[in-house]
Amino acid sequence: MSQDRSPIRVLVASDSFLIGDGLTALLADVPDLTVVGRARDHGELVRLAAEIEPDTVILSIRAPVISTLDTIVVARRLRADHPGMGIVVIAEQANGFALELLRGGPSRMAFLLDEQLPSTGAVIEAVRQLGQGRSVIAPSVAGSLPPSGGTGPLEALTRRETDVLERMAHGLSNRAVAEVLGISVKAVEKYVTVIFRKLGLVDHSLVDRRVNAALIFLRAQSSSFGADLALHEHDAAHSSTDPGR
Repeated sequence: MSQDRSPIRVLVASDSFLIGDGLTALLADVPDLTVVGRARDHGELVRLAAEIEPDTVILSIRAPVISTLDTIVVARRLRADHPGMGIVVIAEQANGFALELLRGGPSRMAFLLDEQLPSTGAVIEAVRQLGQGRSVIAPSVAGSLPPSGGTGPLEALTRRETDVLERMAHGLSNRAVAEVLGISVKAVEKYVTVIFRKLGLVDHSLVDRRVNAALIFLRAQSSSFGADLALHEHDAAHSSTDPGR
């Protein structure tokens, strides 16, 4: 780091004491980085980002899959409110997360899988890359993302397949979908397999295809999804409750 260049100001966000405080302590020894804040939930993250205006946020919130949308909303809100700020997401699994976060473009965005990180050095390097306006996406995540662009991704699905996907997007299991639609579980399993194939979702140990398919469905419902996002953003801005609970 040159003598006249200020350290990269980092805000660490994690609901895990060990991960958050541990990462904060490790970064304290890096000369070109300085930790300027520590958030423990989504609400505190949004507030501190506005107050401190860090160069980069390291986001590692271990919420269950059902709270993934809340984390997506917060990350996208940060990108909208602070376009020059870098965001490093450290996740246990992709779970369709990367697909939604990259909708606005990959610039100054890093998505890392913690089980693939050889050391803290990978996180530090990602922060440095974002500081130069670049993006860092774990290769296994980038290779598993479904094709983007083109006309409606759901156009290839039949009406029944769309019905099954819609129930999946609402979190129903195969058995629950079968009960709602009045068909057998085996039929649902067959539909799910076809849906994955038509949406281009390959079988990958680090990515939950079911969640990915659900997110694709939600994206296709642009108007209603936009309303849902606005509602979640309003709730996040007016609540300090840990969304992982």
